[in-house]
Amino acid sequence: MTNTGTLTVKIPGFPQPIQFADWTHDNLFHTVELQSGDTNEVQAFIGAQGSAIPGGTRVLTEVDTNIPRSGDNGLSEGWEALVYSIQVEPVREMARNGAGQAAFTLEDSATQYSRPVHVGGSDPNYLAGGILFDFLRKTFIKFTVNQKVKSEGPADNYPQGAGISVFGTSTDLEVANNGIPSPRDARAFVLPIWIQPNIAFVAKIRPQVALGDFIVAAWSSLATPVYGFDVRVRLVGLLKRPVQ
Repeated sequence: MTNTGTLTVKIPGFPQPIQFADWTHDNLFHTVELQSGDTNEVQAFIGAQGSAIPGGTRVLTEVDTNIPRSGDNGLSEGWEALVYSIQVEPVREMARNGAGQAAFTLEDSATQYSRPVHVGGSDPNYLAGGILFDFLRKTFIKFTVNQKVKSEGPADNYPQGAGISVFGTSTDLEVANNGIPSPRDARAFVLPIWIQPNIAFVAKIRPQVALGDFIVAAWSSLATPVYGFDVRVRLVGLLKRPVQ
């Protein structure tokens, strides 16, 4: 039988042929924490599993990130990525009892609640609350590689392409997404962003003014509620990594 060799393709914007045996269509993802009142920049892809979540204190787990090491050190030797889409997903809204719990955790308890993202805003007359409107209109995203800007814009420029989508009849049911949860509806680049080993990369999440309090009537049992939310950033495209 004739050996036809390794199948390769040429990618526009990338200098080398892509070998199917080495690359997969996958994503790198990382999660940050934001709280009501935040104005400071929070950086995604800084800190791997076991590190503190940017913007908070809880430890990053497998559901929070899959990067092999912190992005300020770049990808590990043998890893590369060609990023065709950046997706920004507010993952959950949460509130904790400021009088009795020091920080947000991944799990909920009698002193912390979580729920799916709602549209809302900081209007105290809108008792369903929600962070999505506030986050999308106030937050600027900048993605850099080796300190060079590769993509930037308001948060709604980066639809999440994944997440919960619910149809219901209850009047108090609301689940909101940053864009339709379909990978075909995510933002797509014509030319990929190339991330090489040992080259720093980071997604900077910058509230331009203070994020509002999304008052939720259902959480009134918390004595002094502190509101926050998690945001996941995904870099979707072609990924090269060593055999694990």
